[in-house]
Amino acid sequence: MSIDLTKESAYADKTPYELWQQSEAIPVYKGLGIEDLRTVSLGPWNRKGAMGAFINMLGAGRSCDAYVCEIAAKSQTLVEHYLFEELIYVVKGRGATTVWQEGGRKQTFEWQEGSMFSPPLNTWRQHFNAQGDEPARFVALTDAPVMINRFRNLEFVFNNTFIFSDRFGGEDGYFSGKGKEVQSHRTWDSNFIADVPGFRLMEHSARGQGAKGILLHLSANTISAHIEEYPVGTYPRAHWHGPGAHILILTGEGYSFMWEQGKKRTRIDWKPGSLFVPPAKWFHQHFNPGREPVRYLALKPWGFTYQVEDLVKTLEVEAAGGTQIDYQDQDPETDSWALANGYVSITPISYDLTAHRALPTIAAWSYRHSVGLPFVYPDNDLGYPANFLSMMKRMAEREYKANPVLTRALDVLFILHADHEQNCST
Repeated sequence: MSIDLTKESAYADKTPYELWQQSEAIPVYKGLGIEDLRTVSLGPWNRKGAMGAFINMLGAGRSCDAYVCEIAAKSQTLVEHYLFEELIYVVKGRGATTVWQEGGRKQTFEWQEGSMFSPPLNTWRQHFNAQGDEPARFVALTDAPVMINRFRNLEFVFNNTFIFSDRFGGEDGYFSGKGKEVQSHRTWDSNFIADVPGFRLMEHSARGQGAKGILLHLSANTISAHIEEYPVGTYPRAHWHGPGAHILILTGEGYSFMWEQGKKRTRIDWKPGSLFVPPAKWFHQHFNPGREPVRYLALKPWGFTYQVEDLVKTLEVEAAGGTQIDYQDQDPETDSWALANGYVSITPISYDLTAHRALPTIAAWSYRHSVGLPFVYPDNDLGYPANFLSMMKRMAEREYKANPVLTRALDVLFILHADHEQNCST
């Protein structure tokens, strides 16, 4: 790393980080999003001894970056350490990582698709692919742009011998997956999460009724993450925040609208493996038209454990000084579009038409709650009465088949009831 960034970046049209990135000689992806991290093309990355690509989305600004790294079967990355934080999520494969301080004992832990972890700041680390026939791939969020731009010295960033013993002292079980729930901040504090797609969430009605979520803090970092989940046929409140939130879709298919105040909206279609980054102060709103709840992981260059930034109030509506648009204040075009497409705003229901469409789901869920059964989401492949029976009676079946006699009887009952109500109302 012989680039003199102080000299080369002076009065240049590229930042110190961009000059360093150019020297890494791997693909760089820009724009608003990536369709699928699991299949995006990579190039040989000599520094890591693996394949890789940088992700510099418009929405990251210069607050952070991301990269994808792929390790060949029965292979491993080169040993390295550096003076910037990173948060790693495994998108494909399984393997292990070894972490240690200079002169300290090594700790090794295993990971799989859906795992998330963070080697503590400036620790040595090496990643291994445990599979004999498939590559392993992960995505990482880092604050490298901030550190490289600030110090402009690669020797300092990549060969610094300082040990942050307050973050990691080599203690046993550091990456065991144990953690603690900080209820006052809706946060899970840990150093390793084995299964993010299956992680237990908390009620998150501030984003909308029916929403779930949790904040994640790992390895005493400033950068952090959170998980959110929305029910079928719903959309949360639109909101905006600062740059850098990398949204990775874990389950479900749908789309999001993103827009600057007063400007045209951009639609981003997504599926599991998709990544997109809303630019700073752009409103964004997520829609779930699919057959299962949508869950996403947001990797962010800020957090709530350590107050180091002046964070906006993303969970407050605009009338209360926040950055959320409440449903009754949203653009009438959104109302019309959502109702025409059968969506339910996940708020205490205030739209008569939306509530009417949601009544079968509400009735079925009320029944199942009363008898202690888990909720069953609507199945758009079933007819109206069969779907209602599915939400009422379905247990563990992979594919629900309603009793045809009951289905026909319920269909006739609904028709007679509708006909009676219409006649009586005239």
